[in-house]
Amino acid sequence: MIKNENKNFKETYYEDCCDNGLKIVVWHKPEFATTSCLFATPYGSFDFEQIDQDGHKIKFPEGIAHFLEHKLFESDEGDVMSTFSTMGANVNAFTSFNETVYYFDTSDEDIAEPLNLLLDFVQDLRITTESVEKEKGIIAQELNMYLEMPDSRLLFETFRSLYKYHPLKNDIGGTVESVYQITKENLEDCYAINYHPANMMVIVVTPVDPEKVIHLIKENQSHKTFPKFKPVTRYFEEEPKEVFEKTKTIIMDVTNQKICLGYKLPVLDETDASRVKRDWALRFILENHFTTMNPEYQSWIDTHQISHYFEYEIDLSKDYALLIFSDEGIQLDAFKAFIEKQLEIIKKNALNEDALYQLKNRSLGESLTIFNQPDAIGIQYFRNIQTGVSLFDTIEIISSLTCEDCTNALNNYSFDEMSEIVIKSK
Repeated sequence: MIKNENKNFKETYYEDCCDNGLKIVVWHKPEFATTSCLFATPYGSFDFEQIDQDGHKIKFPEGIAHFLEHKLFESDEGDVMSTFSTMGANVNAFTSFNETVYYFDTSDEDIAEPLNLLLDFVQDLRITTESVEKEKGIIAQELNMYLEMPDSRLLFETFRSLYKYHPLKNDIGGTVESVYQITKENLEDCYAINYHPANMMVIVVTPVDPEKVIHLIKENQSHKTFPKFKPVTRYFEEEPKEVFEKTKTIIMDVTNQKICLGYKLPVLDETDASRVKRDWALRFILENHFTTMNPEYQSWIDTHQISHYFEYEIDLSKDYALLIFSDEGIQLDAFKAFIEKQLEIIKKNALNEDALYQLKNRSLGESLTIFNQPDAIGIQYFRNIQTGVSLFDTIEIISSLTCEDCTNALNNYSFDEMSEIVIKSK
């Protein structure tokens, strides 16, 4: 057991590993009354295509990670959620682009029962062809529901317009067509590859003695056998620099026209820390300009250049980068001209020290509150493993950002590759 202590933030967590490769993290919070535990695999919707160490490509239907999440809650012994409830614990799960996470929260001091149940049901896939076929209809209904929601449809169509190959263009749940292609054998093969303990992590945020928690997990794993772990990595077709579709119009039953401008940015060859630093710098630039921090913001609304529904998002990942602006009730050409003008302005105008000080303090405050949220600590820790930059390092990056860093963050970026998406009524 390795003890990690950050004296600056007065946070302590312990790391260990089971004989089967399962990684354990226990974040000790002796002043807490609640325990939060998550069991996670770095397998998400982006990973439906993989490649093994021998160069063999493995491909599953889109949406299989989400499908697996649904099926693992099945049990011959009854309803898993009800069983957790009888133990005084709340259980749930989610699938994202990069991960699938199963977790529970409890205020009970004795966490042995729910912890063992979490480990046991996630490590025991038992499905039938009949149950798989039944689940297809449930998931297809869920996917169709989201497609009928204008806001989620707008974002989905933006991703599909920007990317030709990158799986960001696919819904996390896949498509109705891909879901109906999933078989029992697909699920079992996918599970065997990506749910091996050597590929997974248990993170427990708890007031309970860390040695006791680690002993419980190791004891649970000691009674199970697994085949030899064969690691795989995510596989992508090389993505072109150009957007896939420049314009797209969707007809839906909407009161106000919805519009989105999606900018496909280049993925820069830089370290994880540099990427995270650039991401925060760009977020600060955008927040300073496209929110009420800007004295002109209210006048934009008053003159109908934007509406109260105006939103933006920046996302710099290891394998994609994008900038999105959306609004509703605004004409596309006018909105496009407005955004293009503002992007030129932020390129020329440097962020001042007062604004940066305010932005840094706000973001640091939000980051530090994570340490008071048991479930947030676990999820953030696991995501930081994937981004390559810890939460502590992220806080240091934010603290050390300068105005020059923010100005330089725009270097190497042009805004030439853009998709226009419109949702309107007939």
